[in-house]
Amino acid sequence: MTDWHSSYLAHPLYRPIRRAADWLTLTTWPDQASYDRLAAVARERVAGFPAVLRFVADLEPEAYYEAHIGATGEVPTRLCNWHDWFNALAWCAWPRAKSALNARHLRALARGEVKRGSLRDAATLFDECGVVLAVSDERMADALKDMDWATLFLARREGWGRAIAPFVLGHALSEQGLTPHIGWCGKALLLPVPPAFFSQTYEAQLAQLDASLAERLADDTWLARPRELLPLPLLGIPGWWTANEDPAFYANTDYFRPSRRANSSSVMSSELNAGDSRASSASATSSS
Repeated sequence: MTDWHSSYLAHPLYRPIRRAADWLTLTTWPDQASYDRLAAVARERVAGFPAVLRFVADLEPEAYYEAHIGATGEVPTRLCNWHDWFNALAWCAWPRAKSALNARHLRALARGEVKRGSLRDAATLFDECGVVLAVSDERMADALKDMDWATLFLARREGWGRAIAPFVLGHALSEQGLTPHIGWCGKALLLPVPPAFFSQTYEAQLAQLDASLAERLADDTWLARPRELLPLPLLGIPGWWTANEDPAFYANTDYFRPSRRANSSSVMSSELNAGDSRASSASATSSS
């Protein structure tokens, strides 16, 4: 665990949670009072933030993690812990989507899916490692699906921010972003948007995606399997890594793999195993 700091917020990975992080002026790890203030401000400023949601320090729930949140509104939150800090910020940035993910787990638990199946696995993977890609350019969407990195990152490079844009939801990715490394990948979810989406303010874009995700997640036939999430080498995104300004950076086929099947299993293992103990235990019981 690294010491408390906020320098990471300068990286575009953290743009969705930057506003919430700035609500608190912290010089050290947040305590219970800080988390209470964070939730109070979110209720005032963020549409869809649950009225009863509260981040409770060092709570060890007796029920399943998701079941406890659903029943009480209490999110177990470890103090001095990056993973849980980023989870709290994700709730502030994506309140409707996070609520919908929790509701999806509750529906599955009610059906008796205690040990988890593909639906809950997909929800957990997205919650931990998800990157929402708003896209209006079908060619760029197809390039991601085909793992055609030369088209996605080089030939259509000018489309980033204009026809496609990443919005990180996964809090494990936020934690891993503190120490980025070659091989670092997210699990991308494509959400089609009209071209006019990119002329809106960032806050309006984020709110629109949050509402769209929540609506789609209410249908359990959507994002029903982990393989519906697409591997995305995060350091390839323009503006996210200085070295990718050189086209030769993308010649590393160990990172920019040409086969989705070759990439997907290693990405899932890397992202879930790189999280902290809660992310690891989530693969057996619940999401965080």
